[in-house]
Amino acid sequence: MKKNFGLRLMAVVLGVAMLMPMLCGCSFLFPSDDEPEDEFNPPYIENYYVNKHDPVSVVGGIEVYKYEKDTDTLWMGGHAYHGGFVFRANQSGDENAQVDLPLEGLYENISFVIGGQCGKIEMKIDENGNEVPAYSSSYSCSPPTLPGQAKEVKVGLQFWADDKMVDEVLFSNYQVPVRYTYNVSGAQKFTFKMVAGGRDLSPNGIPVLELTVWEGEAHDTGHVTQPAGSEPVQLIKDLKPYLIPGTSGAVYYPNISESSEGRNYINMGGTKYENVIATYVSMGVVTDDEEDIYFNLEGKYNYLTFTAGAADRTTTHDEGSAWLTVYADGKVIHEEKYSTHELPRKITLDVTGCRQLKFGWMTDEGNENFGNATGVFYGIADAYVATTQEAIDSIAGSSQNFPDRPVKMISELGVFGVLSNMQDDAVLDGSTQFKTFSMGGVKYNEGVMLHASHNVLSSKPAYAAFNLGGKYNTISFVAGHISNSNVYENEQIEIYADGKLIKTIDVKFTMLPQEYIVDVTGCKHLELVSGKLTNQLMERPVVGIANLVAYPEGYAKTALFPERKPEDFGKSCDLIDTFGFYDVYNSHISKQIGAVSVVDGYYDGTSNKNTFTVGNKTYNKGILLKTNIHMELDMAGLGGAVGLGSMFGGWGWSILAFATAGEAHESSFAMSNIKDSGYTSVTFTVAMQKDNSSIIVQDESTLMIGADDESVWETTLYKGMEPTTFTVPLGEDCDRLMFWLNCGPEDNGSHTYAIYDITLSK
Repeated sequence: MKKNFGLRLMAVVLGVAMLMPMLCGCSFLFPSDDEPEDEFNPPYIENYYVNKHDPVSVVGGIEVYKYEKDTDTLWMGGHAYHGGFVFRANQSGDENAQVDLPLEGLYENISFVIGGQCGKIEMKIDENGNEVPAYSSSYSCSPPTLPGQAKEVKVGLQFWADDKMVDEVLFSNYQVPVRYTYNVSGAQKFTFKMVAGGRDLSPNGIPVLELTVWEGEAHDTGHVTQPAGSEPVQLIKDLKPYLIPGTSGAVYYPNISESSEGRNYINMGGTKYENVIATYVSMGVVTDDEEDIYFNLEGKYNYLTFTAGAADRTTTHDEGSAWLTVYADGKVIHEEKYSTHELPRKITLDVTGCRQLKFGWMTDEGNENFGNATGVFYGIADAYVATTQEAIDSIAGSSQNFPDRPVKMISELGVFGVLSNMQDDAVLDGSTQFKTFSMGGVKYNEGVMLHASHNVLSSKPAYAAFNLGGKYNTISFVAGHISNSNVYENEQIEIYADGKLIKTIDVKFTMLPQEYIVDVTGCKHLELVSGKLTNQLMERPVVGIANLVAYPEGYAKTALFPERKPEDFGKSCDLIDTFGFYDVYNSHISKQIGAVSVVDGYYDGTSNKNTFTVGNKTYNKGILLKTNIHMELDMAGLGGAVGLGSMFGGWGWSILAFATAGEAHESSFAMSNIKDSGYTSVTFTVAMQKDNSSIIVQDESTLMIGADDESVWETTLYKGMEPTTFTVPLGEDCDRLMFWLNCGPEDNGSHTYAIYDITLSK
């Protein structure tokens, strides 16, 4: 019995022993409030100096960061580091600082990492289980970039083992992290000395992290650089900048911070680029400071490629040029000027061994637009680093779509650069009929208005630039004078293909819009320029260019912009009701003295609020014309005070003529587009308005009728003229009808004459 009992007891004990591991894992059998803690055991944790010794601040201030669970993670050069201290000079003005590390002869080696701008960050676990930085407003930096001080500061540092200086280095608050290792066999202490420049660095100080001591061989701790792979690495997308100085105009898209606008691209040369650096370079103030941005390449790559240029602009005053300088560890490896008049350029550079890569933009001090522009955004895109040329060559990069068919140049290809002195948008993209401009009474909703500018500093032609990519051999467009722009001078459009002038077009202010066809075979960069002809004038005419089309295989009729079709308006019609006047001009001076209505002398019959009187009758439909003379310096809305101004086609006087006494003589006129109407005569009534002004004017003036570029009739108008009706033959196929009240250099200003009851007949 005893033997059997013993056997049974042994079996029970063995059975319980076998079940114990299983039962211990069953929480429902052994409930407990004590959960196992996450293990905190980083590599070489036992070697972190500040975990077992206390640094001694001899001069200046110090902040110690032990490497323990839940302690702050510090960010330098785009990577996380731990365990060490930050030391600084006293803010009282002393530029020196010193920290001693007691060693007591216990160690053979000491190692540490020193970097530039340093901040605390918060880490999180991503979807792949990796520890990554997380944005948090409670921490001092927004990963993965760290905003830097507005100015780079360099500080002299010395490292001492007992009484022997082992190294002397120049520290920069912008530098990438650098790991240092020194033999300290038998040393009682190791000393860090800040010997020059420390005053300028306060209060940020110098971070000394991954501070470890070794009884034998030293090992890398914290972030350890991994070899580069065979594939290219894209800046911004794969490798973020580690530093953007506080006053730099550089930003990058997309930015991962909470304040990001979510934008991830810019356009350059009509091409959309994603993952880019966009830098605002001001043209208003020239300084010695660059707008810069820094990357930590860790010495892993041999090649850098990128595309740089001015971001596309369709506003009014932003143009100019800027210098881009690229630095590899402080050495200039690329320096070129980039202009708003150029397509972006692709650059490939050797960056073998480079640790700190810097892009810096600076305004061109000698650029012709200095002092006249608000600033320009410049871009760096398709930026990659790689170890081999083959990897660089494999990069497809961004590209623009150039359809192999006739294409609208603005709404499909896009205009990448515009300079035009317009208060509102100079470019209309055809997206709505509610935004148009008029040429010769015809409205266009896709085109560009070119208005050259002038001020006391410079005179600037206007231009519009397109990227044709060398894919098209012909372009067509309609050009003319913008209606009612109040500046009546002839102008020119110069067409440049890749910087070479290939065609000049004369734009008379009196002409109706004309279609032009131009050969642009092989052209990549097309530029349409206006404003050079009258560069000396205070005011410039506004030129319109509309319905731009590019053709890959020569000009051909298309339905992209339907033509205006002729209509049958009957045997006769009221000119104002049917066609209207697209330009009516009376001197700006005349409005100041109240001789002509504030509606510029044009009454279109749509409102009884705007009327004029002849005798005892009131009219709301007609035109008032009045010529004027004034001193040359009084010219405020017209085109300058040099020469005779623009000639009306091939006949008549110019709008502006000058007497020997320096008096400016202004004619007045009204123009109507009756193209393809078939009308061959015009009938109208003309009479002098009652003149209540005390200004002495001549009693007789000449009224002329123009049919296109020919004067077909004239008569004399005189003081006290009663309503008189005339019928004037216009000939066949008249497109532009003009009423012209002439004021030559021998004339004085006229009375005000009303022209009304205007009808057209076949």
